[in-house]
Amino acid sequence: MAQHTPDAAQVLAATQRDGLTAAEVAERERRGETNAFKPRVGRSYFDIIRENVFNLFTLTMGVLLVVTALLGDFATVLFAGFSVVTNALLGTIQEIFSKRKLDRLAELSTPEVTVLRDGVPARVSTYKVVLGDVLPLEPGDKIVVDGVVLHSDALEIDESQLTGESDAVLKDAGMPVSSGSFCVAGAGVMVATVVGRDSTINKLSAVAKQYKQVLTPTQRQLSNIVQFSVLIMLLCTPMLFVAGYVDPVQAGVPDGSSDLLLNVFRNAVVFVASIVPQGLVLTATLSLTIGAITMMRHQTLVQRVNAVENMANCNVLCFDKTGTLTMNVLSVQEIDPLNGASPEAVREALALYLNNVAALNRTASAVAEYINGSEERPAPARRKTREIGFNSTRKWGAVVLDDQVLVMGAPERVLPASASASIQQASELAARGLRVLAFARGSALNGSDDLPDDRAGLALLVLADTVRPNVNETLKAFTDEGVELKVISGDNLETVRQVATSAGMEIRAAYTGSQLEAMSEAEFRGAIVEGNLFARIEPTTKRQIVRALKEQGFYVGMTGDGVNDVPALKEANLAIVMNDGAQISKDVADLVLLNNALSTLPRALHEGRIVKQSIFGTSKIFLVKNLYSLLWFIFAGFMGLPFPINPIQISWVTFGVVNIPATLIAMHYVRPVRMDFWRRDVIDYVLNAGLLAMAALSVMYGASYLLNDGNFAMSRSVNMMFMTLWGMLVYWNVLGVELFESKTWLRHRFVFFSGLFFAAATMLGCYIAPGILSFVPPTMPQILLIVVTFSIASVALHILTRRRSLTELLWKLTSPP
Repeated sequence: MAQHTPDAAQVLAATQRDGLTAAEVAERERRGETNAFKPRVGRSYFDIIRENVFNLFTLTMGVLLVVTALLGDFATVLFAGFSVVTNALLGTIQEIFSKRKLDRLAELSTPEVTVLRDGVPARVSTYKVVLGDVLPLEPGDKIVVDGVVLHSDALEIDESQLTGESDAVLKDAGMPVSSGSFCVAGAGVMVATVVGRDSTINKLSAVAKQYKQVLTPTQRQLSNIVQFSVLIMLLCTPMLFVAGYVDPVQAGVPDGSSDLLLNVFRNAVVFVASIVPQGLVLTATLSLTIGAITMMRHQTLVQRVNAVENMANCNVLCFDKTGTLTMNVLSVQEIDPLNGASPEAVREALALYLNNVAALNRTASAVAEYINGSEERPAPARRKTREIGFNSTRKWGAVVLDDQVLVMGAPERVLPASASASIQQASELAARGLRVLAFARGSALNGSDDLPDDRAGLALLVLADTVRPNVNETLKAFTDEGVELKVISGDNLETVRQVATSAGMEIRAAYTGSQLEAMSEAEFRGAIVEGNLFARIEPTTKRQIVRALKEQGFYVGMTGDGVNDVPALKEANLAIVMNDGAQISKDVADLVLLNNALSTLPRALHEGRIVKQSIFGTSKIFLVKNLYSLLWFIFAGFMGLPFPINPIQISWVTFGVVNIPATLIAMHYVRPVRMDFWRRDVIDYVLNAGLLAMAALSVMYGASYLLNDGNFAMSRSVNMMFMTLWGMLVYWNVLGVELFESKTWLRHRFVFFSGLFFAAATMLGCYIAPGILSFVPPTMPQILLIVVTFSIASVALHILTRRRSLTELLWKLTSPP
């Protein structure tokens, strides 16, 4: 139902500076003039059902099974259809459950804003803001509705997410502000003139449909494999029909009877079900979701489920000193007057500066508490005529009065070059791990927004922060996992070095922002790899550091909590933000640390590594079966042999020794051996195991078919037995059990015995229901053939996976010269 939205002039005319009354809020809620609009930022339930049920694989199998049912083969429909329906149904249920679970957890972190109601500040959900609400703005606040500035105190707004322009925009009273932008400096008050679906950010969200699935490296690999499999399916399935009619023997009907059409459709069902690893996509998604939910139980809010694997891929972690290594609870240790200023004069000037500044950041709040005895600021004796808000690019802020300009910020920026002794003193204090600010006075700004030329230092302000407890253990946990740590801070180099060293980091090389800016591109790229401490870094340089690391092949995680961290967070592969950080930083985060502690991350890293191993393990199980099936079917067709297995048989074997083991791995009941690289640890094994299985099955099928005078029913039964044993072997290998290393049987006894159980149960089912499975019990010579072939193939796999000779030859042959 559309709502009428008054124009901005009407809203402004009806707005009181002390905000709406409770009755006015209730009336606007009744009229629907609220911000209770949630753009679609994830898949809808319809999307989930469509992608799981109406994908190309399911539709193709559905058509084949319907025709098979019409031809009267209900057993094939039951067995082959079971896996299709199970994949579609379980995938849908699991994703819907995950969506509901993740949405509920995300609701716990719904952002709140401050509004003035009945003259009193109140915190409300962003969805509870109504038309005409008055909202105070301070640095870090996200603007959640469109509005007009009622009062500006050097208010600077970052509109980069809307316009792409990185420079902050100064907003005076009467100027419009748009939802989706952020306050980065100064302070102000605005009134909401457009809310809900009509606001700028919600219009953009609706047009862009915001949801876009960003795939992890492993998901991209799996997606490529599935797409390739579907292409093979589309090319080869029609050929099966043609080949079946041209040569009925290949369809399994030597006499060309009326069963020809049915058998051709059976073969098509086997082919499609065997080469498309649909179950692999399900188990990968299941593993990621379980990992996300587990991480949330450990104070880590996962805002994008793919971040679980991204955490595992992270091999460089960049973080700031403040709030990460330290508690970000500052206290003033001393105020050291300069140039003969008396302590009383310094305190008076500081009080004048702090009581006039629009908004107090944590540093200024600590100084205010030291000066005033609390963070409450009395009315200033003299009022400013202008303010230049502090930001991380300028590294200073100023209050302009009628007769002077008071400046506070980094000593090397604020103090004149002639004050070398004071700058050196600040550097020595910083080397002890202290934060040092300079406070200076001048007569007038140089131009409109530059420091006074005649400024002179009034004092050095010395503050201390507390290193977080157990930070040494946290950093060691990362290095033990092979994660490179890099500190990127806006603070003084010596301060950062001292804090990082006390936290247990060994500093290899350290650079300042000015040093990096003076380098050539090649020198810069080398420095950011060599160095692990960077100080006096501006937001744009921080982003360049992250980008350069990514370009050199590193997978970069970035932690932060402030407005100045946002460019680097957006650039990183994985954005991690503290829960008490600025709202703008949380909006771009993949992970939010709810307890504001870096110590949470090693657990998240561990969980991410478990998920990655689970996906790698299930990939090996599925892809081995898909590879040998595809090549084996091609071999049978090329040799003019009947199709080597029927739908019921392959569905039963796949269920017993592929689907159930893969589900155990995806559910994290069993854990694969460590795998680090997709090509080396997954694809190499898949090639070895898949090619050997194809060769063994081809030889065994051909021999069995010839020895049994063309009795392909017996040959198919022999194939089932070998596939069952090979599935057991692959399951063992993935989980660390080696057939020819008996000590691994005991080390992983659950895996060993569960593998035996799955294989035995699968074979037992063949003997219990031979009619349904078209199973002919093998004779003793055939059993001997199975055992010998399996033994030779197992020995070959054991040797090849250690020497990697086959896969290395394949990679050399397929690599460009």
